[in-house]
Amino acid sequence: MSTNNTQAILLAAGRSSRFKRKKSKLLSKICGRAMVIFPLKVLNKLNIPVTAVINYQGDEIKEEVKREKIKDINFVSQIDAKGTASAVLSSKEHWSAKNILVLNGDVPLITKELISDLMEKHEKNNASVSLLSTYVLNPKGYGRIVENNGKVRIYEEKDCPEEFKNSNKINVGVYLFKRTFLQKYLEKLEKSPVSGEFYLTDLIAFASDKNLGVQDVPASFDEVRGVNDLQELWAVDQILRSNLIKHWMRNGVRFELAQNIHVDIDVEIGAGSFIGTGAHIIGGSKLGEECIVGAFSIIKNSKLGEGVFVDYHSIVQDSVIGKGAEVGPFARLRNGVSLGENAVVGNFVEVKNSKISTNTKVKHMAYVGDASVGKNVNIGAGTVFCNYDGKKKHRTIIEDDVFVGSNDTLIAPVKISKGAYTAAGSTITKDVPSGSLAIARPIQENKDGYASRIKGRIEGPTKEEAPVKTTKKFHFIGAVKTDNTP
Repeated sequence: MSTNNTQAILLAAGRSSRFKRKKSKLLSKICGRAMVIFPLKVLNKLNIPVTAVINYQGDEIKEEVKREKIKDINFVSQIDAKGTASAVLSSKEHWSAKNILVLNGDVPLITKELISDLMEKHEKNNASVSLLSTYVLNPKGYGRIVENNGKVRIYEEKDCPEEFKNSNKINVGVYLFKRTFLQKYLEKLEKSPVSGEFYLTDLIAFASDKNLGVQDVPASFDEVRGVNDLQELWAVDQILRSNLIKHWMRNGVRFELAQNIHVDIDVEIGAGSFIGTGAHIIGGSKLGEECIVGAFSIIKNSKLGEGVFVDYHSIVQDSVIGKGAEVGPFARLRNGVSLGENAVVGNFVEVKNSKISTNTKVKHMAYVGDASVGKNVNIGAGTVFCNYDGKKKHRTIIEDDVFVGSNDTLIAPVKISKGAYTAAGSTITKDVPSGSLAIARPIQENKDGYASRIKGRIEGPTKEEAPVKTTKKFHFIGAVKTDNTP
């Protein structure tokens, strides 16, 4: 069916009271994407223009829509929060198409195929209103669809008679109306005596009672799940993540313990890659073929070339890693790091806003901040790039083939030119010319025997060094006196 005769109304004005949080549930992330974006992406794929009805945190919803580059959408505000019918009525001035599709913003698993099926059956049966329905074991929280003597009713949870409380057929909040029907009957709805709200679902009874045609389109519950609390959010997140991981498995990616791995919807993983237990691949990251991401590592908004090895407990954020490079374990790359091919960033190394070129190694317990490091460079263990003077950040430049000794302190701004060496334990404050050896440490002085004296003061004399008691004889006239004091 052509979608040119259909426009959509997305209901996104609620306060999400059952979430018990200040933030709108529609902004909650599911596999890295805000909930409200999911149905909007489906409508964009179908080229259906959208009017979103907003109220609570409407500006934040607009920002998310803008960030995700949703096209062909406008917004209206629901001034009077008096139910779903009131929300749809807020968009009346924008109605122009033959059919008006109405759906909630909290159905993140809905598919293009399901909406297409709804539209096709609506047209085929010339229905005034068509709706999606499904069956559940526990219908609590959902409107019950009741068919009796050929007539159809939807009872909302608050208004549902006791006799229908256990009805398992439920309404999922997705409808397709003829615009002429909607214009004629929407403003004739009456308030619920229980909740004081105007229910859009009452239009189903209007159409059914007047034999205007009601088309019920069944759907799988997992495709039309609503999200009304944090438990339902968790369930939807589990379903979507499971589907994503299955997709990547079909494309040659192995997951060590799939149920404990997080993968966002906008990531890409090359064939032959291995993702370890507890790993997070998020934020639009792209992994090349044959990559290994070790257990409990996080790859966020980063690009990994072919054959990259990220060892366990490492974090790679906002960075680009070249082919065959190694990172970790317990390493952190952040804020725009570029790591060249076959480079190594090893144990307990942090790299921030730096470029590290091909075949360079920073293998042990170092901090590299705001630096440009050339090819074939060795950065010794314990080296610190001092990039901050308390007011400004400064850069360190290290050219190709440099050897930086262990436990060095490089105080930026400073440059170490091609082929230079720095001695271990040096504090480098001045530029080092090409081919030079920089030694910047106090001269060593050895004091013979000093360590033994220090040890004696601290520990006292050893048994062997303790003085021996002696007997001293003093001769007096007529007698001999013995003194046994040491």
